[in-house]
Amino acid sequence: MEEREKAPGSAAARREPIPRAVHGQFTYPYGVYPEDPFAQKEGYDSRYLKNEGCFYYEVIVSHEKIMETFFSLSQLLPENVFIVTKIHSNDYYRDHDTYISEDLVPRKDAESWVADWQDVALDDGFFGVGFFAEGETVEVFLDDHKTIHVYHNNPDMVEATLERLGIPFEMDLKFFWDLPHYHEPLPLNEEYGDDFLTAFEDMADLYELYLDEEEEENIDSEGTPLGVTCWKVEVRGYAPPKKGVEAAKGFYSTIYVNANSRKEVVELIDEHLASKEEQVDLYLQMARVPVELLTSDMRKLNADPDEPCVWFESERVAFDWDQS
Repeated sequence: MEEREKAPGSAAARREPIPRAVHGQFTYPYGVYPEDPFAQKEGYDSRYLKNEGCFYYEVIVSHEKIMETFFSLSQLLPENVFIVTKIHSNDYYRDHDTYISEDLVPRKDAESWVADWQDVALDDGFFGVGFFAEGETVEVFLDDHKTIHVYHNNPDMVEATLERLGIPFEMDLKFFWDLPHYHEPLPLNEEYGDDFLTAFEDMADLYELYLDEEEEENIDSEGTPLGVTCWKVEVRGYAPPKKGVEAAKGFYSTIYVNANSRKEVVELIDEHLASKEEQVDLYLQMARVPVELLTSDMRKLNADPDEPCVWFESERVAFDWDQS
């Protein structure tokens, strides 16, 4: 496999972090830990999912064992996998944005990416990453709590791996994240900006991630349709090159939209930028914002909150693709 340049999320790029939380024999990640002392047990719990036709495992180990455990379990997947990642969205109604790779990726390449970005993968409380197989319910996912979730139709293979790693079965295993707990972004070197977004951009550039859209997403926590709502969207865009004209530099922009759904947000922003002969390269984050949480100045700019439209775009931050 071709060697890639070391990712900025590596240990050398880190600021001095806060002390790790340690309770009993269990060491927590920097980015997610319980509010009150909780001596988390290592182990796994499992059950059969009748509708999916597979077994589901929740596996939790002390921080220093996560990488070995995650990679050992990922060996149970085929040689080519899809990558799935979840990042914190700041959405008032939704915790995460989920992205999936456009095509199958060699599993070893995906594992190499996680190894390069292990600080973010193992410590950032706003980032989760995993792999799944095509056409079958087989997945290994490391979530933002740094708990490993495994879906597999061969329990003997999974449990043999867990036994080899010394991870015991615990009936009704208690997880710290069922109690009050904190999520924090990883403290990277300031020059790299927001940690999990930096990692996410690197993955998106390599593997062409796309936003996974749920069919019934525009509802509140009680299932009530939300109708037109305000959305705050962080995008990375560019002007396609024209014959005889030097291509414009890329730009980051924050765009506010009134829309019924995430799909409509994408359509409106694509149309908005197409009118300027520009286009989105990547949707970084997409979050609904209730009108009452907007500043008074922003509310004044939103002339008709019930009309689907792009109603404001922030000042842009330009960058040079060759230097980024």
